[in-house]
Amino acid sequence: MRLLITGAAGTIGTRLAADLAAQGMLLRLLDRRACAVELPVAAEFVQADLRDLDAVEKASTGVAAVVHLAGITQEGPFPAMVEHNVTGTHHVLEAARRQRVRRVVLASSHHVTGLNPVGAPTAPLAPDSFYAVSKVTAEALGHLYVHKTTMQVVAVRIGSYRDHPTEPRHRATWLSPRDATALLYAAATRPLTSPFLTVYGTSDNRDSWWPRTGWDALGYQPADSADRLCPGLGPLADRWMGGAFTNADLPT
Repeated sequence: MRLLITGAAGTIGTRLAADLAAQGMLLRLLDRRACAVELPVAAEFVQADLRDLDAVEKASTGVAAVVHLAGITQEGPFPAMVEHNVTGTHHVLEAARRQRVRRVVLASSHHVTGLNPVGAPTAPLAPDSFYAVSKVTAEALGHLYVHKTTMQVVAVRIGSYRDHPTEPRHRATWLSPRDATALLYAAATRPLTSPFLTVYGTSDNRDSWWPRTGWDALGYQPADSADRLCPGLGPLADRWMGGAFTNADLPT
């Protein structure tokens, strides 16, 4: 089985590729930047921009699944979010449709529910930024492609991906690198009972704000926990689940 990882030169992609290569998985790594680290053994690297549909389709040839991590990962002007995150995701899904790729994993974000108050019993969609709006749209595109094709999509609403928890909100939101690898690998390979699945991507944090719905379906059992690793992070001052994203002005 060969897996395509977009955004493979990014923080999550670099670690994911190294971990999966160590497990013997065949990988094709795509990024618009030249790869700055030594490639894992037997991995292919494709330098391409997701705005180029033909290049994305070519990179999708012969893969069993795509883990789509590429895109802008911080807040920015709305046109840039549409160009890179929305159009890029559309091209990944369309390329997968054309090449009959069975599974696409979309890196969504906990910021899609970021304007919910901390402690709310539920967390409906409430994007806290243009970035978050682009991730809501990416999830909607995933729904559409699942309905219109035979594709399966897993949207992973990634929490705070850090080597270690460093601030109070991480008691709820932290996702460790090894747990991220376990979750994304399961999302790409685990048999599904329904063609579309949304899960929150966190470690086993006692104070998590979000449900663990879908973890059992993926067989995901996180190994790390923010409260076990760093119990003395201090009191939580955030009002909203999205943290600093909720307080920033809209970019122009």
